[in-house]
Amino acid sequence: MRNWPRIAFTAALFPVACLAASAEPVTVDARTQAGPIIEILSRRAEADSLAAAGLLSAFEHREESLPLLHQASLMAPERADLAWLHLQFCQQDSSCDPEPLETRLRTLDEKNGAGWFGALARASKRGDEQAASAALAAIARSERVDTYWTTLVARLSRQVASTGAVSVLDAASQIIGGLAAIAIPAYATISNSCKGASVMRDDVAQVCRGVAESLLNGDTVITEMVGVHIASQEWPENSPKWAEATEVRRKWDEREVLGESLSAWIVAHPDEYLALCERYRREQDVFKAAQIAMDKNPGR
Repeated sequence: MRNWPRIAFTAALFPVACLAASAEPVTVDARTQAGPIIEILSRRAEADSLAAAGLLSAFEHREESLPLLHQASLMAPERADLAWLHLQFCQQDSSCDPEPLETRLRTLDEKNGAGWFGALARASKRGDEQAASAALAAIARSERVDTYWTTLVARLSRQVASTGAVSVLDAASQIIGGLAAIAIPAYATISNSCKGASVMRDDVAQVCRGVAESLLNGDTVITEMVGVHIASQEWPENSPKWAEATEVRRKWDEREVLGESLSAWIVAHPDEYLALCERYRREQDVFKAAQIAMDKNPGR
């Protein structure tokens, strides 16, 4: 598992690369073309439009992002995906208190351990071992770690495309680029929290095994790969769980060779790609379905 950072980094950029790679280059420069789109979206009294405007504002007028995301969250208080996106911007703004937003996310989606990432990072930074342990245990008790990637890609890309200012492909490229830069959490803290746990107290190792399970059930490739990394440390070599994690890693290694053809398919079929994102919770399942659409065998 020594190569896991490279794989995780590749996985995080894979959707962006898929939409950027094309025989015909993407013509929209998000940094210069986002302005008119943001103006159109921000005038709409609709949560996804405001959220898309807030995300795209990070390219040019970042000070406008947080108010737009706040407004979007107020318009759809039941939406955990918008609560997550709002939280990501809040955590990067010193004037915003993330704790109420984290509490709200945990209430909206209590099975999602992502609502505890901020608490873990803050506790680790200030050296509060008790609070850090409590946050880590909460992640371990969760069923999964989701960043609502496919939901946000599908819904926000559709809003950008609906302005008529850009194609579906360019809209998806802008949204995916923004999400990759803003809404993917830093996994270093959680990984470091479990570093060497297997040779520490048994209770710590057990918590980290729960953390690995939640990450392995996550909705993005990079989340799953971090879970693979932790699992490979916390279970004995050649044990069933170690073998399961190794198999996940092996399958993604194999799929790397399909990158070019998968990129070409997504670029040629952006509407179908977004439809898959609407259908599947996990990014991993979107890629499998895309491979089937290309007459490839996803299980080979």
